[in-house]
Amino acid sequence: MAEFSDTSDIDEWRYDLNSHAIFQKLRQQKSCIKDYPKVQPEGLMFVHEGQIFVWDKDNSSLLTASLRDILVNDQTLNTLQELLCISAPIFEVEHLALSPTGQHVLLSGKRGASVLELPRRHGKHGLFEGGKVKINCRVTGIAERFFISNSTVTLLKAAWYPGSSTGMHLAFLTSDNFFRLYDTRSPLKPVQTHRLGSHATSYALSTSHSTFDAALGEIAIAFDFGPPSEAPQTAGRGRGGDQEDSLIHPVFVLRGNGDIYVLNTSLTDVRYSHTKLQGPLTMHPPAEDNYGMDACSLCCLASSPPVLVVATSSGLLHHCIVVAGETEDRDDASSIHSSDLSSISSLALSTSSFSLFVYETVELTRCPVSVDDYDGDISYPIMLHADISCGKRYFCSHSGGVHGLLLPWLGKLEEFCQDEGAEEEDSLQEVGQDQPCVVRHMICTMPSDTCPTSPPLGLAVIMDQLLGNILLCMTQTRECMTTPLSPVDVKTPPALISEGRGDEPAMSPLRQTMSEPFHHYIKRLLQRSHSNPILKTSSKTQLGLEECFQLLLRATKTLREEYIHRQDTVREEMEKRVKILKQQKEQQLADIAECQQFKAEISRKAEKLAERHGDAEEKQEELINRVGVVLHTLQSQLPILSEAEQNMRTELESLTDKMDHLKKALDQVKAKKKYQDKYKEKEKQISNTPALSQNQEKNLRKILTEQTEEISSLIAEVQNLATVVGP
Repeated sequence: MAEFSDTSDIDEWRYDLNSHAIFQKLRQQKSCIKDYPKVQPEGLMFVHEGQIFVWDKDNSSLLTASLRDILVNDQTLNTLQELLCISAPIFEVEHLALSPTGQHVLLSGKRGASVLELPRRHGKHGLFEGGKVKINCRVTGIAERFFISNSTVTLLKAAWYPGSSTGMHLAFLTSDNFFRLYDTRSPLKPVQTHRLGSHATSYALSTSHSTFDAALGEIAIAFDFGPPSEAPQTAGRGRGGDQEDSLIHPVFVLRGNGDIYVLNTSLTDVRYSHTKLQGPLTMHPPAEDNYGMDACSLCCLASSPPVLVVATSSGLLHHCIVVAGETEDRDDASSIHSSDLSSISSLALSTSSFSLFVYETVELTRCPVSVDDYDGDISYPIMLHADISCGKRYFCSHSGGVHGLLLPWLGKLEEFCQDEGAEEEDSLQEVGQDQPCVVRHMICTMPSDTCPTSPPLGLAVIMDQLLGNILLCMTQTRECMTTPLSPVDVKTPPALISEGRGDEPAMSPLRQTMSEPFHHYIKRLLQRSHSNPILKTSSKTQLGLEECFQLLLRATKTLREEYIHRQDTVREEMEKRVKILKQQKEQQLADIAECQQFKAEISRKAEKLAERHGDAEEKQEELINRVGVVLHTLQSQLPILSEAEQNMRTELESLTDKMDHLKKALDQVKAKKKYQDKYKEKEKQISNTPALSQNQEKNLRKILTEQTEEISSLIAEVQNLATVVGP
């Protein structure tokens, strides 16, 4: 049986991942050798329960392997499996998405979408079909007839619908400005169709008209689902209708001009099968360019209140807070006031009055080295990925690599919305503190502006107890880059018993002088505003000496300012704290020695007091016994009975009377018993008298019958005579 390796080797598994059989097989294919130039990042990889899935473009198959087997010291164990498609998709697959049930995989591209059904797991290691190397899987094409008959329509985004009870519904956003919901069990016809613009039908009829609409930014380009809410009850539904509560799943739709709309959808409520698009949502504070006219991606973070991240092709990221309720227009640059924050906690997405408050705007730096004569107007799309391990963090994949963004202010905003009993002024001060987002350039695939674009082909987050919290990135050369992710939501450990007694824990004088814990202070000092990304460029990248020198200077400057300088500052602070702690320790040791002396003296006095206490207890017991004897002697010599003796005599007399009464009653019972016994003997004698025999009874009945007949005849004769004689 295979055993796990040492703890030190567990952290090193990610260095061996790039040499895994699944990536070696991908690097040997033609698509990797030719290295086609790409601009749009793709999502051809995902991880689920320690199992990695990667799409093979050349063979149109899905490769899968278990990442946990890297931690096992068994070289013969090979869990690489190839899931073949019975009916392979005819379009180029660009994105993979696992269903909420974990049984189906969505394969989507610009010209269509298909659903691959995963086989069953069984066997020793829980592999698909017991560990077969190649497995045929069923693939269902979604809306194939629609995409074949409409050659100009492209699929902009496809995702699993979260409001499906079966987990088999899909949401499509197409370039003809329509939002459609499909059921994989009937994939040809959509379940619901929602129009997202007035010129939706013109896209398929006229290519020039669609280009004009796209230039104006009137085409929906991205969407994402918001948190669900309960549907409002109507009069008919409340009395005699369906009593089951239906949920509304709002869809935030982004257009190319930066406008954001809301579309309320539901599969269980008929009222939301054909709903109108609500918006555009008002953005505060207003901007002349509507925060960019080149929007390309949208992501809704799983927070309360919802936070929308809008990305533009020029590298700008806008963090917008969704607020429900009527708000007044503001021309100043102020952010959110108390009246607005109070409405965030009572957010109801079933209403139509929404506003977006742009909390901050971040500009990404794709290339560490910039060239002066390079055209800076060139823009590339950005793909947003929500972090499943932390709701306050998300990732951006683009032509220059991967960025990670952390929103520290979102945690305090959630606490303010959830804590209704807190004081408003203190909560507003905490929320109003300037806490800009932390931007990390994690992986760089484009060191200079002159380098060819090399967007990642896949991005996945591992959240496992054995594997850890790791970010995986697959480059165009089919190499897997791994970056550890630091935990964000770290709970403070409970206080020790020795730190205090009762409800108010004790606090040392050193802690009283510090307004925040020391580890928080060190963490704040080590917080970096810039970082050196992992460089991984394509095979066609050629950097000049000047660009390499600039890249080296930038990396050296970042290491000096963001790493070494901060670590030196932390070292000095820790040395100061160690010095203070040593002084405190010496003082405490002196206090402890003094306390030990007091303790020894108190122990001696306690021993003396214990001896005197023992002698006093013995003397007291002797005196109590003597007093008891004296009282007993006095009581026995008194001529008059005491009250207790009188009560006892009265009780004994009453018991004697009761005994006499019981004796008389017992004599009566015995006499009655004798009488009953005599009466029973007489009854037995009477019951023993001889009875008539059968012949005697028969003769007696015969005689009685004859006499009865004679009497009847005599009566008849008398009646006849009376009739003859008359009255």
